[in-house]
Amino acid sequence: MSPEEVPFVKLKLRFDGEKIYTEVSEQSLAFLSKGYGQLDKENGIIVYSDVEGLYLLEGKMASVVSGNSEMSFNELLCALESKNETLWRDYVIYRDLRNRRYTVKEGFSPDLIFRVFERGEFQKEAAKYLIAPLSEGKSIKLSKIKHLLSVCRALKKEMVISVVDRRNEIVYYLASQVDLRNV
Repeated sequence: MSPEEVPFVKLKLRFDGEKIYTEVSEQSLAFLSKGYGQLDKENGIIVYSDVEGLYLLEGKMASVVSGNSEMSFNELLCALESKNETLWRDYVIYRDLRNRRYTVKEGFSPDLIFRVFERGEFQKEAAKYLIAPLSEGKSIKLSKIKHLLSVCRALKKEMVISVVDRRNEIVYYLASQVDLRNV
């Protein structure tokens, strides 16, 4: 049965205090093919990033159980925020990109948090963009932006700076390096 033929049933995710996961099933594999989760063959589970778990829970595509009780969005958010102080900012960016129909996977570092695939290109092509998050009012050194740009160029990706303001609105800036010596 192909992922498109699998009838929609809520994913049943588990949260053990460290990670969000589910057992491998037709349903979880259908979500995996759409860019949700990472297969852990050794343990026979699919592990979801914190922002993926929150997105699936908020979108009512999944329920999350911890112990014997089902968690609400706010309960899961509070449990996850204790280990990641930028979780809300990262989630707002992830949710916005997913709502714009991009496939979003974890990035390479806390400074380049997401890999973003062109629409319809997931599993066909490599990610095109790397997202560098910023919160409004926080400063960043120009040398750090230059370093991140060089990392993106080395990986053959375009860098997008996403600025999240205090109202959780996001502005995206495509960043590139320009050589003005020959102009």
